[in-house]
Amino acid sequence: MLGTMPDKKLARRLKRSYEAVAVRRLNKGIPFCNPKRKTWRAEDDKVLGTRPDDHIALLLRRTVDAIKLRRRKLGIRSKRTRLSRPWTKDEDQLLGTQPDPELVRRLGRSLEAIRNRRRKLGVQAAPLDKAWTPRELKLLGTMPDKDVARFIARGIATVRFHRHKLGLPPHNPVWKPWTEAELALLGKFTDAKVAARTGHPVGSVKMQRCKLGIPCCNPRNRSWSPEEDALLGKFSDQEVSRQTHRTFAAVRTRRIAHGLAEPIVGK
Repeated sequence: MLGTMPDKKLARRLKRSYEAVAVRRLNKGIPFCNPKRKTWRAEDDKVLGTRPDDHIALLLRRTVDAIKLRRRKLGIRSKRTRLSRPWTKDEDQLLGTQPDPELVRRLGRSLEAIRNRRRKLGVQAAPLDKAWTPRELKLLGTMPDKDVARFIARGIATVRFHRHKLGLPPHNPVWKPWTEAELALLGKFTDAKVAARTGHPVGSVKMQRCKLGIPCCNPRNRSWSPEEDALLGKFSDQEVSRQTHRTFAAVRTRRIAHGLAEPIVGK
């Protein structure tokens, strides 16, 4: 009965432990029983390589990995979904002038196809990090990174990395430099009012204000007068809040900052 059914099911039928059944099967050299595993027929092997692996997987109701494993075991080559187009003279001339990953996007071919073609023609691969020319460096930040990458035939990640390395901001046609008059408005008005007056986005106003260490303008945050400070500690925080028209939390925070204790009501 070993090998005719899974070990767990056989252990329950024989009223033995799973480990005992598994050890017995291994000692006898009997393979594990897998009900879901289908044996390969001669008709199935004839289909391998006649069409793409994913098509054969649907036809035979098997996984793509199973099709690939069986095909490689039998030494059958796979059939590609698309026939590779012939190489042109212009494409051959580009080989070696740029790194192979850059040619993948430009030529629309796979990296393996480009490497095989270059090795077949005896062309040496271009270094991945070729030196930047002064002309290419001047283009950084003058246009979007994707346009610069397309213009100088480099990857967009490489362009973005070198722009950050030089400390250049990304190209933004809406962005404009801050003037001295605009910087003088920071902190005197709310960020929304400064943005409306200067034409800068609110986020840019807030970022510039925080960069200069200027506190946010709060119209409700008025300064305390000497008369108001004199009330602290003499009356309860609730009474001071009513007389000064301030919040209870603001009065309590101001009193604690001055090191005053709140008087006990009724004394």
